[in-house]
Amino acid sequence: MKISIAIPTWDYRGRGSEFINDLFRTIQIQSHKDFEVCISDHSKEDEVFKEVKQFENKFKIIYSKNDKNIGNSPANTNAALDLCTGDIIKVMFQDDFFYDTEALEKINYCFENNEQKWLVNGCNHTQDDGYNFFNEMYPRWNPQILEGVNTISSPSVVTMRKECIETVKFDEKIFRTMDCEFYFHMNSKFNLPYFLDDVLITNRIHSGSLTEEHTGRKDYEDFLRKEIKYSHNKHGLEY
Repeated sequence: MKISIAIPTWDYRGRGSEFINDLFRTIQIQSHKDFEVCISDHSKEDEVFKEVKQFENKFKIIYSKNDKNIGNSPANTNAALDLCTGDIIKVMFQDDFFYDTEALEKINYCFENNEQKWLVNGCNHTQDDGYNFFNEMYPRWNPQILEGVNTISSPSVVTMRKECIETVKFDEKIFRTMDCEFYFHMNSKFNLPYFLDDVLITNRIHSGSLTEEHTGRKDYEDFLRKEIKYSHNKHGLEY
């Protein structure tokens, strides 16, 4: 099956090219070769694009400079999803990368041999350096997912069949809990995902991450409460 890897990108305060280079290098060595990389780029500079040019002869890249909704991560993620033509779509955030060289092969096998519409895989974390790994996480569902209790991890652990994005996208009004609302919405439409208990990707923890940016807000608690209330109202639930 052909896999599309959807990557929303931006400058990342000068580290965008570094992050995308790390991710590209782990894509290049994947054992499964039937894939394309689809990038929606919110960068103001050309550093990410320069990295794309360095890798364009190594694997297929569909690149789009995206000047709409600058700074809106869910909107940029949706734009990357819209570029995808594969049978199945793997979301990867720019600052994360593949931990397992057989990640795409294992994901492909699961979709070929199971009927689930979407899949979530295990992950680990690195404290920015990309060499030391800790906190392995194996995704599990919980009834408080819409409250922001994230037992699945970042969107980089998600893969779905292409028809899913015709029904469910990331809500462009939700930022801190964009992943949790997306998981809840996917479950409501397509039931639970296939839980692949294998560590396939690494989440990078660093001071410039979107998670750190939101949790560092002075009004974070109120900001989070409003998001969760919005999500409940959207799905017809009390909060």
